[in-house]
Amino acid sequence: IERRLDTVRSMCHHSHKRLMACFQGQHGTDAERRHKKLPLTALAQNMQEASTQLEDSLLGKMLETCGDAENQLALELSQHEVFVEKEIVDPLYGIAEVEIPNIQKQRKQLAKLVLDWDSVRARWNQAHKSSGTNFQGLPSKIDTLKEEMDEAGNKVEQCKDQLAADMYNFMAKEGEYGKFFVT
Repeated sequence: IERRLDTVRSMCHHSHKRLMACFQGQHGTDAERRHKKLPLTALAQNMQEASTQLEDSLLGKMLETCGDAENQLALELSQHEVFVEKEIVDPLYGIAEVEIPNIQKQRKQLAKLVLDWDSVRARWNQAHKSSGTNFQGLPSKIDTLKEEMDEAGNKVEQCKDQLAADMYNFMAKEGEYGKFFVT
């Protein structure tokens, strides 16, 4: 599962990047603001301005019709880009930059907790061995270390359970993630 997470993260990151490169409008703006910034909108305005200068001539009417069509295309494009951004790009970013990194942080946290647990266990074993030769004053230290070791073991188990649950939950959503590309 861990290797698969890295592969999914890479795929989401690259897909997000490539989709962002396809946008002609500004990322993160609403459809109307994006519409105003599109090259098609500028072309439509240019055609409509030229049509008013040519008035009722055949070319003037043709430019007016073409300008209206270009403006409608620009409007459709801006609405489509907003939809793609909301339904595909933003969720892909969330997977690549939030969900998977959170799971990876948990994995690192688990590794740290295991090291802490091993350290406490080693100290407990050392204290337990030395208690055979020098019995005075060590029972309370051994008991304290035993409590620390048990607590560290519990933290490891909790983290391991949470990590496993999050990883399997992530993999269970794979079909849902696939729908981003079908949308």
